[in-house]
Amino acid sequence: MYNSNDSLSMAAQAVRGSLYSVAASGVTLTLGFMRSVLLARLLLPEHFGVVALALFYIELVIRLRGLGLDMALIHRQDVGEALMRTYFTFRVGLDALALGLLLVATPLLRLAYPDMLSLGAVLPMLILAYFLSNLSQVQETLLRKKLAFSYIAITDVAASLVMTTVAPYLAWRGWGVWALVAEQMCGLGTRFLLNWGPFRQWWPKLGWDRGVGRWLWEYGKPTWAAANLGYLLDRFDDFWVGTVLGKTPLGYYSKSYEFARYPRRVFANPLVSVFGPIFARLQDERERLSRAFYRSAHFILRTGFLIAGAFALVMPEFIHFVIGEKWLPMLWTFRLMLIYTVLDPLLMLIGSLMLAVGRPREMQSIRLVQMGFFIPAVVLGAYLWGINGVALAADGMLLVGAWRYYYPLRQVVDFSLARLAARPGVALIVAWGAGFWVESSIKGTQWQVLLLKLGAFLLLFGGFLLVTERGDYLRGIHWLWQAIRVRWEEPV
Repeated sequence: MYNSNDSLSMAAQAVRGSLYSVAASGVTLTLGFMRSVLLARLLLPEHFGVVALALFYIELVIRLRGLGLDMALIHRQDVGEALMRTYFTFRVGLDALALGLLLVATPLLRLAYPDMLSLGAVLPMLILAYFLSNLSQVQETLLRKKLAFSYIAITDVAASLVMTTVAPYLAWRGWGVWALVAEQMCGLGTRFLLNWGPFRQWWPKLGWDRGVGRWLWEYGKPTWAAANLGYLLDRFDDFWVGTVLGKTPLGYYSKSYEFARYPRRVFANPLVSVFGPIFARLQDERERLSRAFYRSAHFILRTGFLIAGAFALVMPEFIHFVIGEKWLPMLWTFRLMLIYTVLDPLLMLIGSLMLAVGRPREMQSIRLVQMGFFIPAVVLGAYLWGINGVALAADGMLLVGAWRYYYPLRQVVDFSLARLAARPGVALIVAWGAGFWVESSIKGTQWQVLLLKLGAFLLLFGGFLLVTERGDYLRGIHWLWQAIRVRWEEPV
């Protein structure tokens, strides 16, 4: 049994954290979208291709050194100085080793990609930036563990403001690929200064406790495998496109992929950062854990379907009026990633749940299955249909993941798949089909077609969900109101 006031207090923390995170995400998304549009207009696709490949190798070695140490710190409820010192020593040592090895290997990578002459100069600068970023994540992990989401929100907004000021200005001044390097460096640098300055939670001290180190290792082994498989699932397509098809197709594909992940960035990332620690706190209370998962997944699916469907529908006009006709080859690449766009945020939430309740082995086995499908699918898809075939491979990989997650998820939480996903799925298919019929059948100016197809999509999608789920929305509003009342009654 649990106390209802305690339940509402936890709900208030979830609501408060979600409001901070989603509000910050709204600001950073707006700024990021503006920045992305400006950079797309000012730079060439091959500039994005070079940086995408450099980030692939940097993030690859970062993942290879990772042992899920941040999630281990969030998962463990008893945290003392011995744990903190061992965690910090473990993390920084692995970061220095992994990034140092990549720095040594940079001349070899420059030789391996003769058509990307700037790769050898770009990599060392980004390696430095990402080392500072990894140090910054030590403090961000502690902030998340303490549910101090207001500090994280301020950091996100500040970094985005600096990036949106610096990168487009440098691109306008003709810096080319270095404008994208500066975008990464100034954003990560801002996070480092804030997290180790006014928002610092712990002063770093080196140290080692054998028992703590052994626990981190045992917790981290399956997490390490799952994280690296997850990264390869996320980025093997970038590697293959850049290596086999070249920097210009990679530029088109990476931009499509960037837009396809907007629902994750808008709602999934901030909500997962809030609900991950809450899932960990509720890991021994199945009923409350199930409610927390259902509410977060319900919100992510519906908002994700809405944003993804509408954006895919208006992409022709977006290319023509906003980022320029030079990006037209990415139109159907992005549209073919619609399944990826709608499923990616949900699988991210499920993965966070599995880690929070201490079940990383399920993620490891599922990602192995996904990898067995994805790598040959990418190779075959690129050979047959170029970047469009790679987009289809990404869709198939997430469908395989969703299928494999179903039974392990059932062991952790209770939910109705029909209530959770069937209705928004049907709404998306009907509404998007109607919008595409308008696009292909109605004659008129681009603006007229845009307004007609977007209006048809929003009317059908929203109307279908309001008719079939109005009871869920009323209960959600009641729960939210109770949580907000508790939030005002309890001091922060």
